[in-house]
Amino acid sequence: MNKFLITLATIASMAISGVAYADAKISGFMQQLAGMGDDVDGGLTQKFTRFSFGADTTTDNGWTVGGSFAIEYGNLAAGGLSGYGPTSNSMYVTTDMGTLTIGGTTSAVTNTIPRVSNMIPGAGHDGGYQFLFDGGSIAANGVNLAEAYYAQTAFKVHLALPTVNGFSVKASYTPDLDESTAADITRANATISGNHGEAAEVAVSYAGEMDGMSYVIGVGSISGNSQGTNNRSGTQAANNDLSSFAGSIKVTMGDLSMGVHAFDNGDSFGSNTDADKASHSGYTVMVNYNMGNVSVGAGYAQEEKALGTRGSATLAADADAQAGNLVARDSVTMIGVGYSLGGGVNTFIQLSNNDHDDGDHATTEVDPQVIFAGISLGF
Repeated sequence: MNKFLITLATIASMAISGVAYADAKISGFMQQLAGMGDDVDGGLTQKFTRFSFGADTTTDNGWTVGGSFAIEYGNLAAGGLSGYGPTSNSMYVTTDMGTLTIGGTTSAVTNTIPRVSNMIPGAGHDGGYQFLFDGGSIAANGVNLAEAYYAQTAFKVHLALPTVNGFSVKASYTPDLDESTAADITRANATISGNHGEAAEVAVSYAGEMDGMSYVIGVGSISGNSQGTNNRSGTQAANNDLSSFAGSIKVTMGDLSMGVHAFDNGDSFGSNTDADKASHSGYTVMVNYNMGNVSVGAGYAQEEKALGTRGSATLAADADAQAGNLVARDSVTMIGVGYSLGGGVNTFIQLSNNDHDDGDHATTEVDPQVIFAGISLGF
């Protein structure tokens, strides 16, 4: 009797809501990592374990409408949502004029320029696995070695135009960069954090071939409002607007792939009153060789950051404070080997040699060397 009542109530609720139901798909990714090294705490951990639901359908006028719900937990028992992408809930509409995505995590720049930072087994530095064991980065603003707010805000409106003669153009708009992937769903309060406000991103890429070589070139820019007052600047009007540039190129010749990525966030994280200007920039170079189930790769990445006059004064009590005229640097040299077992199972081992420099020659820095291995299953 109870089963009958539950079934009846379910049917009634579906009829009342008047919602049409499309075919749904479930997918996911699970992994385990083991790491050790000099000057780090080693052990077992994971980062991107997640599951997602997706669905799409075709409307009466021929549009494709779909969406996905992806989620990952840092601690399921405590209900701790992970701050890592792609924890998001997004929908998209595809027409002959392009695809409009609402609620996506990644932006036009992220989606357009080649992400060469994950080319080597172990995800290079894009996966950030080495930073799970080495927390000593000094020169990062947000995501290590990436343009400002890289894949950090799951509340974007994103437009991808159709590819024409190898050219792809994409644009996105973020109403408020204060709302990161870990933010709650309410928008009832006027949240002001240390992040920049609304932002617009535009990017273009070109894919082509020449003499047996294929390549992709992409460039993009991010423009937005100044930081909020919670970054301890005191006066929001004195903060610089967000202005970031990123570009990359990836070249493939048979089983060999090479890539270069560079970004420059300029003085976006500084003040227009700074005598010593703030800055943040970096680059990545990677190469990968694929031998069937086995792949090997190597790479090098570096980023630099200057706090500027205001940043030096407002962060004076922090452990990562530095004088306004000093330039902090982080660099990482990576070597990785990967082996695909088939059936969606992949394994890898990567050695990362990290170097941190706060710009003060009188300081002795800790420069960990981390080796980590992982096994993952995608389904």
